[in-house]
Amino acid sequence: MMGKTCLLLAAFAAAAVDASTTVSIMEFGKKGSVRRTTSTGGQTTVAGVESFWKAMSNAGLQQPGMTVVPDLFHKPTNSVVVGITGADLDSMPNLSKLVETENRNVVGQMRVSGSKGKALCKKAGHSVSTNAENMIEGVKSQIESGELSSVHIEVDSETAAEVDAKVEEMLMFLDKYAGDSTIVVHLVVEEEEGSVRRRLTSRRLEDQQDADEEDADGDNANECGEGCSVGKYINGVWVTPFKTMNEIQYFNVVLWTSIGLIVLVMYAIWLTIDMPLMADTLLFGESVKVMSD
Repeated sequence: MMGKTCLLLAAFAAAAVDASTTVSIMEFGKKGSVRRTTSTGGQTTVAGVESFWKAMSNAGLQQPGMTVVPDLFHKPTNSVVVGITGADLDSMPNLSKLVETENRNVVGQMRVSGSKGKALCKKAGHSVSTNAENMIEGVKSQIESGELSSVHIEVDSETAAEVDAKVEEMLMFLDKYAGDSTIVVHLVVEEEEGSVRRRLTSRRLEDQQDADEEDADGDNANECGEGCSVGKYINGVWVTPFKTMNEIQYFNVVLWTSIGLIVLVMYAIWLTIDMPLMADTLLFGESVKVMSD
């Protein structure tokens, strides 16, 4: 009954979810121009993201408490903002990896509530709208402009697969294009409201299912009486947190034997230290006999 109630509450909560915008900071070529902080929230505003962009070019101060900060000494050679709006991450696995999970080029993420993809692209300076076919050429031209600018791509259900493939192709292109220089790409992904709702609902259902399984395991453990063995199989081997009688006996034998030997050695050293010094009469007497002969 409790599980059904939690699932119902999760569904109602997901229904009230607004669209979401994620900014993934990616670095290509020589690393070190941007760094992840110890902050774990990741939630910010359009003004917060804009302050980060200004701090990267020493044009202003960054708002505190953000997950990514620019390096004080190492500045990127070029920066570009790539905005993708209307994305459905369920049908775009390559883009989803850059937004939801870790990637070798992703330094960190910032999350902004609401549909702020276009607004962020405008804050980046000169903005160019393009399609999936010309996406890489647009990114290259904006990088070569020498100033922070943006490329915006609108996604729908018909172009989602093509844009997702172009994202993977863009990553490979930037890896080769950067070379020994440093290129920072600010990937702005605005998810459609329905996509966010479905994803959060699925995540809450999975979390609730995991919690129910843990509760069930706890109940089974509590019901375990005398003679019940507690543990689990790992790679075909039964592992338990409790020691067997043989392990306890072996531990005690090794422990007290080691202690006894250490005490014996220390006692012998102590006797040697306190030993009185006396003349060697035996050797002295033999040497006198040899001399008399």
